[in-house]
Amino acid sequence: MDRRTFILGLGSIAAGFPSSSRAQSLPSRGTTWVVWEEIPTIVVVSAEDDFRVPAIRASVDFWNAEFAQLGSPFRLGAIVHSLRSIAASDLLALTAGIPLAPLLNSMREANGDVIVVLSDDAGFNPFAFPSPALRKVLVAIPSLRKLPSWPGFARNVVAHELGHAIGLGHNDDATSLMCGGAARCDLLPKDGFAPLTTADKIKLLEMYPPSWQPKPPRPWKGDPPAGTIG
Repeated sequence: MDRRTFILGLGSIAAGFPSSSRAQSLPSRGTTWVVWEEIPTIVVVSAEDDFRVPAIRASVDFWNAEFAQLGSPFRLGAIVHSLRSIAASDLLALTAGIPLAPLLNSMREANGDVIVVLSDDAGFNPFAFPSPALRKVLVAIPSLRKLPSWPGFARNVVAHELGHAIGLGHNDDATSLMCGGAARCDLLPKDGFAPLTTADKIKLLEMYPPSWQPKPPRPWKGDPPAGTIG
Protein backbone atom coordinates (compact mmCIF):
# COMPACT_ATOMS: atom_id res chain seq x y z
CA MET A 1 0.00 0.00 0.00
CA ASP A 2 1.30 3.43 -0.96
CA ARG A 3 1.89 5.51 2.16
CA ARG A 4 0.47 8.59 0.44
CA THR A 5 -2.91 6.94 -0.10
CA PHE A 6 -3.51 5.86 3.47
CA ILE A 7 -5.86 8.23 5.31
CA LEU A 8 -6.39 7.81 9.03
CA GLY A 9 -8.99 9.26 11.38
CA LEU A 10 -7.93 7.96 14.78
CA GLY A 11 -10.56 7.24 17.39
CA SER A 12 -13.43 7.43 14.92
CA ILE A 13 -13.36 6.19 11.33
CA ALA A 14 -10.15 4.68 10.00
CA ALA A 15 -9.63 3.69 6.41
CA GLY A 16 -7.76 0.45 6.51
CA PHE A 17 -9.67 -0.99 9.45
CA PRO A 18 -12.20 -3.74 8.58
CA SER A 19 -15.19 -2.38 6.71
CA SER A 20 -17.51 -3.77 9.36
CA SER A 21 -15.97 -1.44 11.91
CA ARG A 22 -15.76 1.77 9.93
CA ALA A 23 -19.19 2.96 10.99
CA GLN A 24 -18.59 2.20 14.64
CA SER A 25 -18.26 5.02 17.09
CA LEU A 26 -18.54 5.26 20.81
CA PRO A 27 -21.59 7.01 22.25
CA SER A 28 -21.22 10.75 22.56
CA ARG A 29 -19.17 11.54 25.62
CA GLY A 30 -17.46 14.55 27.08
CA THR A 31 -13.88 14.46 28.19
CA THR A 32 -13.96 17.44 30.53
CA TRP A 33 -14.06 15.14 33.57
CA VAL A 34 -10.72 13.62 32.59
CA VAL A 35 -8.65 16.10 34.51
CA TRP A 36 -6.55 14.00 36.81
CA GLU A 37 -6.03 15.07 40.40
CA GLU A 38 -3.31 12.47 40.90
CA ILE A 39 -0.56 10.99 38.74
CA PRO A 40 -2.49 8.34 36.78
CA THR A 41 -0.95 4.89 36.70
CA ILE A 42 -1.22 2.80 33.54
CA VAL A 43 -2.16 -0.88 33.46
CA VAL A 44 -1.47 -2.82 30.27
CA VAL A 45 -3.66 -5.85 29.62
CA SER A 46 -1.75 -7.96 27.10
CA ALA A 47 0.69 -10.75 26.58
CA GLU A 48 4.10 -9.79 27.95
CA ASP A 49 5.73 -10.03 24.51
CA ASP A 50 3.02 -8.12 22.61
CA PHE A 51 4.66 -6.08 19.85
CA ARG A 52 2.62 -3.00 20.84
CA VAL A 53 3.99 -2.79 24.40
CA PRO A 54 7.03 -0.67 23.39
CA ALA A 55 4.60 1.77 21.76
CA ILE A 56 3.01 2.38 25.15
CA ARG A 57 6.34 3.17 26.79
CA ALA A 58 7.27 5.51 23.92
CA SER A 59 3.87 7.22 24.01
CA VAL A 60 4.04 7.84 27.75
CA ASP A 61 7.53 9.29 27.30
CA PHE A 62 6.18 11.53 24.52
CA TRP A 63 3.39 12.95 26.66
CA ASN A 64 5.63 13.44 29.68
CA ALA A 65 8.15 15.29 27.51
CA GLU A 66 5.36 17.52 26.18
CA PHE A 67 4.24 18.39 29.70
CA ALA A 68 7.84 19.13 30.71
CA GLN A 69 8.24 21.50 27.75
CA LEU A 70 4.99 23.25 28.69
CA GLY A 71 6.20 23.76 32.26
CA SER A 72 3.45 21.60 33.72
CA PRO A 73 4.23 19.22 36.59
CA PHE A 74 1.62 16.72 35.40
CA ARG A 75 2.95 13.37 34.25
CA LEU A 76 1.62 9.98 33.28
CA GLY A 77 2.75 7.50 35.90
CA ALA A 78 4.12 4.00 36.16
CA ILE A 79 3.25 1.34 33.58
CA VAL A 80 2.53 -2.18 34.81
CA HIS A 81 1.19 -5.39 33.34
CA SER A 82 -2.03 -6.95 34.54
CA LEU A 83 -2.99 -10.63 34.64
CA ARG A 84 -6.65 -9.75 34.05
CA SER A 85 -8.06 -10.25 30.56
CA ILE A 86 -10.87 -8.37 28.84
CA ALA A 87 -12.85 -10.17 26.14
CA ALA A 88 -12.96 -8.73 22.64
CA SER A 89 -16.74 -9.25 22.68
CA ASP A 90 -16.99 -6.88 25.66
CA LEU A 91 -14.98 -4.25 23.78
CA LEU A 92 -17.20 -4.64 20.72
CA ALA A 93 -20.30 -4.25 22.89
CA LEU A 94 -18.85 -1.05 24.30
CA THR A 95 -18.42 0.42 20.81
CA ALA A 96 -22.15 -0.16 20.38
CA GLY A 97 -22.86 1.79 23.56
CA ILE A 98 -23.32 -1.23 25.84
CA PRO A 99 -20.86 -1.23 28.78
CA LEU A 100 -21.28 -4.83 29.95
CA ALA A 101 -20.95 -5.71 33.62
CA PRO A 102 -17.88 -7.97 33.13
CA LEU A 103 -15.98 -5.13 31.46
CA LEU A 104 -16.92 -2.62 34.15
CA ASN A 105 -15.91 -5.14 36.81
CA SER A 106 -12.56 -5.63 35.09
CA MET A 107 -12.05 -1.86 35.06
CA ARG A 108 -13.01 -1.64 38.73
CA GLU A 109 -10.60 -4.41 39.74
CA ALA A 110 -7.67 -3.28 37.58
CA ASN A 111 -4.96 -1.89 39.81
CA GLY A 112 -4.56 1.47 38.10
CA ASP A 113 -6.18 4.49 36.47
CA VAL A 114 -5.67 4.13 32.69
CA ILE A 115 -6.31 0.58 31.50
CA VAL A 116 -4.77 -0.12 28.08
CA VAL A 117 -6.14 -3.29 26.47
CA LEU A 118 -4.07 -4.64 23.58
CA SER A 119 -6.64 -6.80 21.85
CA ASP A 120 -5.99 -9.51 19.27
CA ASP A 121 -9.29 -8.60 17.60
CA ALA A 122 -9.26 -6.35 14.52
CA GLY A 123 -13.01 -5.71 14.39
CA PHE A 124 -13.08 -2.29 16.06
CA ASN A 125 -11.30 1.03 15.89
CA PRO A 126 -9.04 2.30 18.68
CA PHE A 127 -10.98 4.14 21.36
CA ALA A 128 -10.81 5.63 24.84
CA PHE A 129 -13.74 5.11 27.20
CA PRO A 130 -13.87 7.25 30.37
CA SER A 131 -15.89 6.07 33.35
CA PRO A 132 -16.61 9.05 35.61
CA ALA A 133 -18.07 6.74 38.27
CA LEU A 134 -14.86 4.71 38.47
CA ARG A 135 -12.54 7.63 37.74
CA LYS A 136 -10.77 5.43 35.23
CA VAL A 137 -10.24 5.37 31.48
CA LEU A 138 -10.22 2.27 29.30
CA VAL A 139 -8.07 2.53 26.17
CA ALA A 140 -8.65 -0.26 23.64
CA ILE A 141 -6.17 -0.93 20.84
CA PRO A 142 -7.18 -3.51 18.21
CA SER A 143 -4.81 -5.79 16.36
CA LEU A 144 -2.68 -3.65 14.05
CA ARG A 145 -0.90 -6.46 12.23
CA LYS A 146 -2.90 -6.10 9.00
CA LEU A 147 -2.37 -2.36 8.81
CA PRO A 148 0.64 -0.42 7.54
CA SER A 149 3.62 -1.33 9.69
CA TRP A 150 5.93 1.60 9.03
CA PRO A 151 7.82 2.77 12.12
CA GLY A 152 5.78 5.02 14.35
CA PHE A 153 2.30 3.81 13.37
CA ALA A 154 1.49 1.94 16.58
CA ARG A 155 3.15 4.67 18.66
CA ASN A 156 0.89 7.34 17.20
CA VAL A 157 -2.24 5.22 17.58
CA VAL A 158 -1.48 4.69 21.29
CA ALA A 159 -0.40 8.31 21.85
CA HIS A 160 -3.64 9.58 20.27
CA GLU A 161 -5.79 7.50 22.61
CA LEU A 162 -3.69 8.47 25.63
CA GLY A 163 -4.37 12.06 24.59
CA HIS A 164 -8.06 11.36 25.11
CA ALA A 165 -7.25 9.68 28.43
CA ILE A 166 -5.71 12.91 29.74
CA GLY A 167 -8.58 15.09 28.52
CA LEU A 168 -7.99 16.16 24.92
CA GLY A 169 -10.66 15.81 22.26
CA HIS A 170 -10.37 15.66 18.49
CA ASN A 171 -9.44 18.56 16.24
CA ASP A 172 -9.69 19.09 12.48
CA ASP A 173 -5.98 19.74 11.82
CA ALA A 174 -5.15 16.94 9.38
CA THR A 175 -1.46 16.86 10.35
CA SER A 176 -1.87 16.80 14.13
CA LEU A 177 -1.80 13.92 16.60
CA MET A 178 -5.34 14.53 17.88
CA CYS A 179 -6.98 14.84 14.46
CA GLY A 180 -10.18 12.84 14.21
CA GLY A 181 -13.93 12.93 14.35
CA ALA A 182 -15.35 14.10 11.04
CA ALA A 183 -11.95 15.31 9.81
CA ARG A 184 -9.91 13.36 7.27
CA CYS A 185 -6.48 13.01 8.73
CA ASP A 186 -3.26 12.74 6.77
CA LEU A 187 -0.62 10.11 7.26
CA LEU A 188 1.08 9.72 10.55
CA PRO A 189 4.82 10.32 10.41
CA LYS A 190 7.19 7.50 9.62
CA ASP A 191 9.18 8.25 12.75
CA GLY A 192 8.42 10.02 16.00
CA PHE A 193 5.01 11.52 16.72
CA ALA A 194 2.60 13.79 14.93
CA PRO A 195 2.63 17.25 16.55
CA LEU A 196 0.15 18.84 18.91
CA THR A 197 -1.66 21.98 17.84
CA THR A 198 -1.26 25.26 19.69
CA ALA A 199 -4.87 24.90 20.83
CA ASP A 200 -4.11 21.45 22.24
CA LYS A 201 -1.17 22.83 24.20
CA ILE A 202 -3.29 25.68 25.56
CA LYS A 203 -5.91 23.15 26.63
CA LEU A 204 -3.30 21.02 28.39
CA LEU A 205 -2.08 24.03 30.35
CA GLU A 206 -5.65 24.91 31.29
CA MET A 207 -6.15 21.42 32.69
CA TYR A 208 -2.66 21.01 34.17
CA PRO A 209 -1.16 24.45 34.85
CA PRO A 210 2.28 25.04 36.38
CA SER A 211 0.51 25.31 39.75
CA TRP A 212 -0.98 21.80 39.44
CA GLN A 213 -0.13 19.62 42.42
CA PRO A 214 -0.90 15.90 42.52
CA LYS A 215 -2.97 14.42 45.26
CA PRO A 216 -1.73 11.22 46.93
CA PRO A 217 -2.37 8.14 44.79
CA ARG A 218 -5.55 6.24 45.45
CA PRO A 219 -5.21 3.01 47.43
CA TRP A 220 -5.92 0.16 45.05
CA LYS A 221 -7.53 -3.08 46.11
CA GLY A 222 -7.70 -4.87 42.78
CA ASP A 223 -5.43 -7.38 41.11
CA PRO A 224 -1.71 -7.08 41.80
CA PRO A 225 0.33 -6.06 38.74
CA ALA A 226 2.17 -8.80 36.89
CA GLY A 227 5.25 -6.64 36.47
CA THR A 228 6.58 -3.20 35.62
CA ILE A 229 7.15 -2.09 32.01
CA GLY A 230 10.20 -0.01 31.30
